[in-house]
Amino acid sequence: MTVSEPASGHRPAHTVSLSSLLLDFARQFQGERVSVRDIKNSLGRRSFGVLLFVFAIPNSVPLGIPGISTVTGLPILLIASQMVLGQQRIWLPEWIARRDFSREGFLKLIEKTMSWLARVERMLKPRWLWLVKGKVERLLAAVCVLMAFLLILPIPFGNVPPGFSLLLISLGLIERDGLCVAAGLTLALFSVFYLSGLIWVGIQAASVLFSNWF
Repeated sequence: MTVSEPASGHRPAHTVSLSSLLLDFARQFQGERVSVRDIKNSLGRRSFGVLLFVFAIPNSVPLGIPGISTVTGLPILLIASQMVLGQQRIWLPEWIARRDFSREGFLKLIEKTMSWLARVERMLKPRWLWLVKGKVERLLAAVCVLMAFLLILPIPFGNVPPGFSLLLISLGLIERDGLCVAAGLTLALFSVFYLSGLIWVGIQAASVLFSNWF
């Protein structure tokens, strides 16, 4: 299972960056609606990491859109699960593949992301390669599965830490940057403790309310 072209040293000059890849696709797409299938088909071998990245974007900032984490968390869960199993190509059920959104909305989301993604890409390079290949890659996918479960939980603004963790891990896999992956894993650990704390506080608050009522 490959999420990007293997590399050693800095990115070769002929390799298209993720920011350029997404921006070119968004600007050149001719239809009025962009489907998940359209994005997947345009990405080829890089589709695992890039699709994880695309679905993580709406969760990496507090948009305040109800249900966005569940809508994007389910595809992440499915994609990451296939990575764990070592699948070479992504399979998506029809109800996910045909999910679409306006070309204008997709272009706006990508353009907003490009401002910082291009700067981040300049800092990324192949390093700590033991964290981005072989069986370790499947372990990273298992972490992504856990983050997807956390995204699906209906916790207000609880999607930001796991969403940003997925963003860093997917970027690290795409660019073969183990240091970026390590940062994503650190944030994933924080996400587990952070959301566990929120759930514990919620349970305690519910317990107090319940005891007051009865």
